[in-house]
Amino acid sequence: MKITNKCCILPVILIYTTLILSCCKTNNTPAHEGDFEIGSTSVEMVKNMSVGWNLGNTLDATADYTDAAGKFHWTNNAGIKTEKNWGMPVTTQKMIAAIKDAGFKTIRIPVSWHNHISDGKNYTVDPAWMSRVKEVVDYAYNLKMCVIINIHHDNMAISKMGDCYGFALSDDPAIQEKSQAYIGKIWTQIAGTFASYDDRLVFEVLNEPRDIGGEFSSTKGWTNSSEWWTNKRAMMDIITSYEQTAINAIRAVDGNQKRYIMVPGYAGSGADKSMLSLYTLPKDSAKDRLILSAHAYSPYNFAMSTTADTRFDQDDKNSLDAIFSYLKANYTDKGIGVVMGEASASDKNNLSDRVAWASYYFAKARDAKIPVVLWDNMVTVSTGGDIESGECHGYLDRNNLSWYFPTFIEAAMKAVYGSSYSNEKLSSF
Repeated sequence: MKITNKCCILPVILIYTTLILSCCKTNNTPAHEGDFEIGSTSVEMVKNMSVGWNLGNTLDATADYTDAAGKFHWTNNAGIKTEKNWGMPVTTQKMIAAIKDAGFKTIRIPVSWHNHISDGKNYTVDPAWMSRVKEVVDYAYNLKMCVIINIHHDNMAISKMGDCYGFALSDDPAIQEKSQAYIGKIWTQIAGTFASYDDRLVFEVLNEPRDIGGEFSSTKGWTNSSEWWTNKRAMMDIITSYEQTAINAIRAVDGNQKRYIMVPGYAGSGADKSMLSLYTLPKDSAKDRLILSAHAYSPYNFAMSTTADTRFDQDDKNSLDAIFSYLKANYTDKGIGVVMGEASASDKNNLSDRVAWASYYFAKARDAKIPVVLWDNMVTVSTGGDIESGECHGYLDRNNLSWYFPTFIEAAMKAVYGSSYSNEKLSSF
């Protein structure tokens, strides 16, 4: 056939070829290897978080301590050295890259601020501390991960409010005014620092807000309340009011009008429906941008208490069924995203049962469209942790960039991503 007009036929051939190639093209990239994608709703947003990891006991470490005589000591302007106060090494880009390589799409970076105030009148954050927080956030943000930052260990006992900065749960107008001023000014500064960041950065306004030491409950004569549990709606309403202060401060800063914000109930409980049923979400000027922040080291006797319970059995499964069924029915199914911001099962020299726990826990969360953010304090029994403490939640050896329990991480990942997940990345550091 004689071709008399190549200019006309070539575009047709190119279009035809492009269509054929696009039809034949497949995406073989494993789900766990992709970047985090921002969701357009709170439920979609948290679903895309998939699975996360906590930089525990690091930027949240404090400089406070109580001496042998029982005297409380508080240090202000403590500097960036507090990052190592609780035994963690300085965070590096390689650590965060190792987290992403293992399949984690989300990182939660707990941050405590009260030891880093350069001006007590305005609660001005030490610029060096804010810069360090930003540097660590950038490690993950630049890797296209979802990043969560918060106010972590700034919740004080009422009796400490005269000695150091922070907030406390109380119905005393003076304590409330001081608490709200602190929360509002800290979040104004955080929101300003990160105003240019897109919705891959999430703000969690408070961490496990509670009545430290049960001091507020004692003044009210609430004998059935404690630091970790309450059935008083009045306590919940104080938390909601503090969260409202934080939200108002964040939304008032340009660049943060539609940022996703996480809000917890009392003590961050995600396992006690009696407490959650009393909690009311604060109001928000942005539509569908609030996410419930929940924590559940559950079932407690297996995941946190002493070695009296080291077996993961059917009763434990039933307990987890109830937790995730409640969260799904009362939040996810109603269009409210939920993040399980902390969860883990303490090392009790019972790895096979902990692996079974991870498989079940992460699968139940996945089915409820709830991402789990694994708590990691780099403490295991083999590294000297107290087996009876319930606080052995070490997973990544940050000094050597290796995993203490690769089979545990693999079980969690397969529960989220399916059997195609390979543990090859867990031993390649």
